[in-house]
Parts: sequence; structure tokens; C-alpha cells
Amino acid sequence: MDREEIEEVVKRVLELSLELQLKAIRQITGRPLEEPTQSPRRGRRRQSLVDLSLILLTEAGRPLHVNEMVDQLARRFGRVTDRDTLSSALAKKARAGQLVRQTGKATFEAIPPEARP
Repeated sequence: MDREEIEEVVKRVLELSLELQLKAIRQITGRPLEEPTQSPRRGRRRQSLVDLSLILLTEAGRPLHVNEMVDQLARRFGRVTDRDTLSSALAKKARAGQLVRQTGKATFEAIPPEARP
């Protein structure tokens, strides 16, 4: 083996080692083993955090706390957001009586479509 081949083997070994370490850390922390994949969105607007939260709230059929929504947004849609940012956006919609209502501190539920103004 020449020097270049040895370097390539060492690089592959290091890469495999890091991948296995990352997998172990994700198992310990309860995160998904693989990163969420996102399809390219050419020509379509990206859905807002409020839109995605509304999907979560509608599917749940019950009020959800912001922390739970932040976790689900990351797992299901690959959207990472700050708890305060999401809470502020949803509270703004709730105050306007649009899409969601606040049922408790940092807890929201979807307003049924027939009850929306």
C-alpha cells in the first residue's frame, strides 16, 4: 500500500467511528437515529411554523404544550425552533382569534374550521 491508500483507509475508519459515536449519542438522548430528510421545495413556499403547528394541533385533537410541539416539529418536519419564538407566534394568533386558542400557560389548541371567523 502506498501513502495515499493508507490515508484513505484511515479517513474511512475515522468517518465510520464518528458515525457510530453519533448513533450511540442519539440512542442515549432518544433522538431519531437519522436526520429528517427534506424534499426539495422548488416553486413552493415553505410552510410557516404556525402552519405546521396547526397541523400538529389538528391531528392531536387536544391542546398541546409548546415544548411538545417544538419536539414534534423537529422530529416530523425537520424544523428546529426556539420555544419562545413558537409560543409568541401562536399567542399572537390566539389574541387575534385566528386558527388557535390558548388554553393554559404555553398551551394551545386548534380552533375548528367551522368556528373560525
